[in-house]
Amino acid sequence: MARIYQVPSHTRLWLTLAVTFCALPQLLKGPLWQGGLFALVIAIRALVNRQRMALPGRIIRSLLLMGAVALTFYSFGRLYGPEAGVALLVSLFGLKYLEVVSQRDAYVLLVLGFFVCATSLLFSQSPLMFLYVLLCMVLLTACLAGINHSDTRASGMQHLKRAGIIMAQAVPLMLILFVLVPRVAPLWNMQVGNGKARTGMTDSMAPGQISELSESSALAFRVAFDGDMPPPAERYWRGLTLSHFDGRAWQQAIPRGMDEAGYLYSGRGPAPDWVDALTAGRSDGASYAYQVIVEPTQRRWLFAMPVPFVSEGGVSLARDMRLVANNPVSQRQSYQVVSVPAATRRLPLAAEEKALMLSIPDESGRRARGLAQQWRLESQSDAAVVQQALRYFRQQPFHYTLRPPKLVADPIDDFLFRSRKGFCEHYASSFTFLMRAAGIPARVVVGYQGGEQNSLGSHLLVRQYDAHAWSEVWLEGQGWVRVDPTGAVAPERVERGLRAALEEGDSANELGGIQFDGFAGSGLLGVMREWADYVDFRWQTWVLGYDSQLQLSVLSKLLGQVTPLRVAVTLMVSVALLLGLYGLYLFWRNPVHSQSPMEKEFWRLHQRVQGCGLALSPGVTPSQLAEAIAGRWPRAASPARDWARYYQRALYDPRQKASKQQMRHLRGLRNRLYKLLD
Repeated sequence: MARIYQVPSHTRLWLTLAVTFCALPQLLKGPLWQGGLFALVIAIRALVNRQRMALPGRIIRSLLLMGAVALTFYSFGRLYGPEAGVALLVSLFGLKYLEVVSQRDAYVLLVLGFFVCATSLLFSQSPLMFLYVLLCMVLLTACLAGINHSDTRASGMQHLKRAGIIMAQAVPLMLILFVLVPRVAPLWNMQVGNGKARTGMTDSMAPGQISELSESSALAFRVAFDGDMPPPAERYWRGLTLSHFDGRAWQQAIPRGMDEAGYLYSGRGPAPDWVDALTAGRSDGASYAYQVIVEPTQRRWLFAMPVPFVSEGGVSLARDMRLVANNPVSQRQSYQVVSVPAATRRLPLAAEEKALMLSIPDESGRRARGLAQQWRLESQSDAAVVQQALRYFRQQPFHYTLRPPKLVADPIDDFLFRSRKGFCEHYASSFTFLMRAAGIPARVVVGYQGGEQNSLGSHLLVRQYDAHAWSEVWLEGQGWVRVDPTGAVAPERVERGLRAALEEGDSANELGGIQFDGFAGSGLLGVMREWADYVDFRWQTWVLGYDSQLQLSVLSKLLGQVTPLRVAVTLMVSVALLLGLYGLYLFWRNPVHSQSPMEKEFWRLHQRVQGCGLALSPGVTPSQLAEAIAGRWPRAASPARDWARYYQRALYDPRQKASKQQMRHLRGLRNRLYKLLD
């Protein structure tokens, strides 16, 4: 026996739209076969709705199910995990739509749809994605309203309007729960990613790597300052400290004889001596407090100005003054930092560190060694050697270029004495080598320099083309001192950024390969970009960044002392007050009984007849009222029947509503009856 399709016709279009919209984010980034499967399901469902074909039988549906599972395993190599699990869920969601017949099937499909649209937030938490998920929820709610509505005189737009009203009514309750309910880690904090590093720097530096990175305009991170913002020349964001040089590339290294537990402090357990020394310098000089929101990199390193102090979990501080996340950054991550640049003089230089910071390969940079040793003999101090090197870069014909020639034989000597054309990594690498050859402990620091301020807020945007490399040298009594040899060749790079440096030099033609997505000088497009960035930043800080620490701060301002009892009472009072306001609104909107003009017309004649002494039974119809009048007052029989006939036509005619002219005509018939009843 065939099953009867129980989904009303006015809801079928909304059901198709809801299923398609919920699955669309996964279909756009998923394998091609998944889009083809969904197109097939939608086409079959459309033909079934038009009675052009019957629903596929159980065997065909079982084959489609096994095919979806097999293709998911083929595409991802597994059936578990965020990517494979969501892909399989969306495929099963589409196949479930293929077998919807009864109202219960539609309920199951719609409940599953709420889960499917929520999975989109695993991969993107932008404001646009949240608005898209909200749209999907409105469509699903409209379908819920539609399948519970009779199939007579119903409009699909009525369901959409009702769904919008329901969602709007839920917004105040959502805000109360968002602010007051204790925060837990959201579902999208799970590690989602394919394990590949996205656009960003790697854990080593060789000639040409940073110059390639600088051709990207992708966002690296945002920084919001709590107070004064440092000048552009001081905006150095350390990411990696590179200490080992193999003759061509610089890499991270822990000094021999030091263990990782003593070199990297996570904030748990007793602090090493070097941490105590840095902490003692927190009051030395000016400090900057700020929040960093870093983009996904699939790497563990984070970015901060020197010397960073963090108080939250999940972030560790290394002895070389870099920040390290406990887990790879697979989603946007926010952390608070207080930087005290002057605290670097408190950090001691261990013998193991000094040996590493002076090591250079024997076969590298023979001419550079001779030059550095000459400066050593001519100088009275380490600081004087540093100035000799910077003077050499300024006086010799060095050029700052994004596309330097390749260094084939010896990268150090080739750059210093032959090509003399390079990007920041060339200058940082050769300068650090020269300092080590002169007996001065030195290392390379890789990160970003500069950043563009959004005029609508107090935050900076640091992009990939702000990637930079510089050097640090150890000077007695000063500790680690930053030296940027690029600034000796192209000072505008430090003061005004990469674009200004290339425009001022001989490399203006290299700007064509870089898309600078800045705000300045872009007209209306720049203003729109600035507003879009501001909205996205506030979304990150106020919504996605509303963690337990920020919630405690907000509740402290609202409640004073934050206790579980106070939070629970505030939550119950807020919900009760909200429900009370809803009740008052419904009472004002829908009073006990509000009669329509037609009901008032009938009631006036009904009351007049009863006032003349004619008893009427409860629930009398207009025709029965006319017949009762005709029986009591025969001369009023014809006008009474005319009134009843006209009344019923005006009330029940589906093609038109009672107009003012019809109401005037009814009142005229009623007034004629009044005269015959006296």
